[in-house]
Amino acid sequence: MSTTSASMALVPSSFEAQFFNFSQLQKDQTFTILSTDVDPKLQKLCGETDYPIECLTSTIPFLDENVAINPISILKVEIDAIDSKTKEALDKAFELSVNPPPSRLLLSCLETCIDNYNSILESKQKILNAISLGDADQVSMELSFNMENVFACEDTFKEAEIESPITELNSLLVKIITNSITISVGMINF
Repeated sequence: MSTTSASMALVPSSFEAQFFNFSQLQKDQTFTILSTDVDPKLQKLCGETDYPIECLTSTIPFLDENVAINPISILKVEIDAIDSKTKEALDKAFELSVNPPPSRLLLSCLETCIDNYNSILESKQKILNAISLGDADQVSMELSFNMENVFACEDTFKEAEIESPITELNSLLVKIITNSITISVGMINF
């Protein structure tokens, strides 16, 4: 298997301020993210997820020199990332629901999303407790519920035949949650 290198500059405080420069990848090629700013253990761990770039960009802002790079600590960091992005999505949904006042149909969709985001926020402590107890089933179940909440938000817009104004945030949330499930199921022996 051949490897193609990619360069990357990360600005830990912002998801929007990142630059990625990837060579054209062939179907059978993998890539390695090379950066002096990223711990090789984190690159390896994130490289084993479904969305390695999102793993890095969602994890790095929450790392400090005291965080060990291992699946359990990175899972906990990913849970913080889910919480942070969910709060961002909740803020955006709330802002859209009041400024300017939307149609009743759009408002109904946004209210569904707000409820679902609140459910995700409420699950954070349950997930962290399950990790501490080594309860892989509970971790997986809570993360799956979170995924369902994001999908339900997007489905509400589809059913109403309205373009979702929060698709990008929901897409990122799904990727972070998917990576968290991959880490919890495939990399941790509870």
